[in-house]
Amino acid sequence: MVIKILEECEVDPQNVSKIGPDTFLIDLDKRQLRDVIKCLVLDKGLHFSTCLGVDYSGLRQGSMALIYVVTRPSSKIIIRVTLNENESIPYVHDILPAAEWCELEAMDLLGLKTSLPVEDRFILHWGLPSKVQPLRKEFKHNTRLSNMVSCRVSKPEDFVEVDPHHPFFYEHEDFLIKAIGNRIVDVLYIGSYINRGIEKVGESRLKMEQVPFIAERICGICGFTHSTAYCQAVESALDIDVPERARFERTLMLELERLESHLLLLALIAYSVGLRDIFLGLLRSREIVMNACDILVGNRKMYGLNVIGGVRYGFETRQIRDVKELIKKLKTSLKILDALKESQELRKLKDVGVLPKESAHKLGAVGPVARASGIDYDVRRDLPYAAYEEVDFDVPIMDQGDTYSRIVIRCEEVIQSVRIIEQVLNRDVLTKGDLRTEYYPAPGKIGVGMTEAPRGENVHLVITGHDSRLYRWKVRAPTYANLAVLRAVLVGESPRDAPVIIASLDPCLSCTDRLVMVRRT
Repeated sequence: MVIKILEECEVDPQNVSKIGPDTFLIDLDKRQLRDVIKCLVLDKGLHFSTCLGVDYSGLRQGSMALIYVVTRPSSKIIIRVTLNENESIPYVHDILPAAEWCELEAMDLLGLKTSLPVEDRFILHWGLPSKVQPLRKEFKHNTRLSNMVSCRVSKPEDFVEVDPHHPFFYEHEDFLIKAIGNRIVDVLYIGSYINRGIEKVGESRLKMEQVPFIAERICGICGFTHSTAYCQAVESALDIDVPERARFERTLMLELERLESHLLLLALIAYSVGLRDIFLGLLRSREIVMNACDILVGNRKMYGLNVIGGVRYGFETRQIRDVKELIKKLKTSLKILDALKESQELRKLKDVGVLPKESAHKLGAVGPVARASGIDYDVRRDLPYAAYEEVDFDVPIMDQGDTYSRIVIRCEEVIQSVRIIEQVLNRDVLTKGDLRTEYYPAPGKIGVGMTEAPRGENVHLVITGHDSRLYRWKVRAPTYANLAVLRAVLVGESPRDAPVIIASLDPCLSCTDRLVMVRRT
């Protein structure tokens, strides 16, 4: 089916390689890129995931490349365009807005030339000289820079900040709005204040088997989904078959993590609309989930379970028994979700912050944000991984696209996660069998790992290098995709609704700002 779609989009079959059971690699001429992306995403309805730039000079004779990732059910398609050093790069974000951030990022971090009128930095600090190109291979991760201009960035005229930074989050970012009367007319997001150098460190300092440790620290709430996506990317690149027991363990911890994340956001939403009793009840429910994680892995967060090829350790019958008791208790406590959904305070958010389905697709929205707008896409079902093919669950979909729907979707997903967890806990394989598979590294292999994080599709792409190291590691967290819809959901709304509309996207700035680190003297 994939080959047929590619042929309909005028892709020469000779340029298509199947590099994994569900993964296809296409090498395109840059003149074909715009037409092929338009055909696949806008005409055929495939999902656009991300794009990235690659400095291939360490693997083959000095060349750059742009890589785009699109998906359809059961298939991942990697599109690669190879460029010469001084060649202007193509771009597609004028026809597909979802590609804007990742294309600008590739230009900024690799110093690629473009015909676009780009006058400012996108990821890097405004004061850095143009020769600072952190993802070039000759740029050392421990480079020290001096003579930078002030870090202070002046706000654009007529914009005001949703203070302090954002009332739901402690991470540093700016949500700026411009209003006329009682209506928002423009929105500006300024981020990348807390880049931690994770990708560069993963490529420069660590062995492949060490990276899961820092991958899990990309996010303080949803770290396990990142380490899982990373491991799956390497497992795909090196054709590693993960044992059944490990796949079920991953599924169990992923769904417990989903519960933690959703219950926290729902509690914050309840607090923001004045439902203090529901706020406290949801936090008590979350404590039950975190106690279950503590029983299984010895930590309420940062599980340290994933390794390439499987998991680090197995669960015992006693642990499973204790967690089953906690899940019974959790199911009783979750009746409070009905009170949240039916509350008048939440119903006031109907028709507020509406994201139409077509806009959600073009902007690349993922997870509950997309599903609340009628996009029926969930990586667990459509690109199954771990043990999701062996459990039954429903994917909640709504088509109103408003703030209320984005919140209700998460309430429904909590119920489905409990359903998945109960099925996994009743499988004998959870306490029996092999935990990991041995593997043998090889350079130049490409792999994509995708998980359905609580906030949506999470993408890790790796290119393997020599000496058991990564050559390139790209992380695209779900918030990175969902922040593109800010203008669509905020323009035309009242400024007083901005905090709860933004919160309904469940943004995680730690996940989003994960790219590059430079040191100042």
